[in-house]
Amino acid sequence: MSILARWHTYQLMLQGGFDSTMNVLIWGVILLGGIGVFIAWGMTNAYPTL
Repeated sequence: MSILARWHTYQLMLQGGFDSTMNVLIWGVILLGGIGVFIAWGMTNAYPTL
């Protein structure tokens, strides 16, 4: 295996660490929270009061 191929593999291993996992979790919470807020808003405005 050449030095360049080993360096590329090492860089890929560095990118998949704790940082990216936390980013996925944070963005997942934000996305699901936004969807939940949109659904709650839609349910409260589905039937207007008379």
